[in-house]
Amino acid sequence: MAFEKTDEEIINLYKGGNREVFKELIDKYTPSLYNFTVRLTDKENTPDIIQDVFIKIWKNLNAFDIEKSSFKTWLFVVAKNTIVDFWRKSKNPEGKNKILSFSDLEDKNNDYVFSENIQDESLLPDEILQKLQDKELLNKLIDKLPENYKIVLVLHYQEEMTFEEVGKILGKPQNTVKSYHHRAIIKLREMII
Repeated sequence: MAFEKTDEEIINLYKGGNREVFKELIDKYTPSLYNFTVRLTDKENTPDIIQDVFIKIWKNLNAFDIEKSSFKTWLFVVAKNTIVDFWRKSKNPEGKNKILSFSDLEDKNNDYVFSENIQDESLLPDEILQKLQDKELLNKLIDKLPENYKIVLVLHYQEEMTFEEVGKILGKPQNTVKSYHHRAIIKLREMII
């Protein structure tokens, strides 16, 4: 879908009293926000997070200064902060995300030893090559990365943002973002091999 107006034109129209143009920003950026948010959270919570992002944008759009930042960068800063808030709220003090040990999976009478029933899933070299080409596997591996690394990869490759733009979103210097990118690539290689 091609958008006729620039972000700056839409924002100026909005600030001039045309409240209907806000829908154009929603239509333009919902697909990108959806992809970004679903990669960092889950499909179930993504629509609510996107709605929260656009509510925050709507409430603060009159104060936004297009001369200081691009709208897209500001939008993704708000999205990142909203996702971080979601992560904080979803932490379960009772250990929802608790890591289980093998002993937690064993039968109380020791009739079943879980660790003895794990199959060897080592890959042959040609299978490794096939897995490298598997986008679904790559997405799963990216999901296992630390959040800052994941954010950098998603924004840089999926949203096609420069390291400078990603740095503004994360509030980090460009060299730090490049370092996160480099470390993320190394971690991906280690996970594949």
